[in-house]
Amino acid sequence: MAQTQIADLITPDVYLNYMQEDYPERNRLLRSGIVVPPPENVQSQMNAGGTIINMPFWDDLGRGEPDIMSDNPAVSATPDKVSADKDQAVKHFWHKSWSSMDVAGMVASGRANDPVQQILSRMATWWESAEQGALIASTKGVFADNLANDADDMSYRIYSDVVSGSLTAANRISGAAVRRARVTMGDYMDEFAAIAVHSAVYVSMADNDEIDFIKPSDATEIAMFQGMEVVVDDRMPVTTGVNSPAYTCYLYGRGAFAFTDGAGADLVAFETDREPAVGNGGGQDTVHTRRHALLHPRGVKFTNAGVAALSPSWSELEDAANWDRVYNRKNIRMAQLVVNA
Repeated sequence: MAQTQIADLITPDVYLNYMQEDYPERNRLLRSGIVVPPPENVQSQMNAGGTIINMPFWDDLGRGEPDIMSDNPAVSATPDKVSADKDQAVKHFWHKSWSSMDVAGMVASGRANDPVQQILSRMATWWESAEQGALIASTKGVFADNLANDADDMSYRIYSDVVSGSLTAANRISGAAVRRARVTMGDYMDEFAAIAVHSAVYVSMADNDEIDFIKPSDATEIAMFQGMEVVVDDRMPVTTGVNSPAYTCYLYGRGAFAFTDGAGADLVAFETDREPAVGNGGGQDTVHTRRHALLHPRGVKFTNAGVAALSPSWSELEDAANWDRVYNRKNIRMAQLVVNA
């Protein structure tokens, strides 16, 4: 007797290609320019062993005044030295599966494969959201480390824990406040490409009439603020206060994160499983998806100090102990602004 299975609905290889091609077109943070592919020598390590990629680098020679030459043979120049350090990225090993009972589909719509079709139609969007969530969690960790170990020199804070009736424009997001967050990068302040905000903060930006809109010919309308794309995500940090919450906004520069996402040489990125006996013979289909990814803030070493499993969870990505800044602050293409809404 013929039986409708997932294999009858899709071709796994074809659908995997679709997911890999669909994802970059849908993720606004990817389009904004803040994530770029890692260098080829780093990319090649994704299929090597281990969970950490070490990336040694030479420190800059710094800045200073040159020596003044002399005709005195007793005077010798004292040479400076060049030193090295290393950045360190963690490999992510992610999995997500969905299952559907045939009977559930029959009861819901009269067709056993309807839930499966819905799963397949939304998988790319789910992974888009998950990887953006990992990026936000990593950013939280970077700034937690910055507060703990680098005097919070990547942040500008105007938040005040006062009752809403006492708030003033000085506590809310504004063009002036964003400029002060940008200038934490010094003369690199023009490198920012995107600002990520909570929807409550976005309303303040809109009320101030400080948002411009552009509409590329091949895309939907894009909100812009001081030349940066505005990304609205309610997973942005909101910290409860005694009287009012604090809203954190993140500014990202071009290439702030190195990102690659794929199946790897031997990782099965997409597969299906059919269990006909489940549900007392009703049958169940399961879809498995896997990701082997690198999502790394350039210049901030992942120390792996507190990771319980093969790769870090979101809460572990948020932990300051798992991060350590190794680049000069101006080369960390991120800034933080904390405001009231």
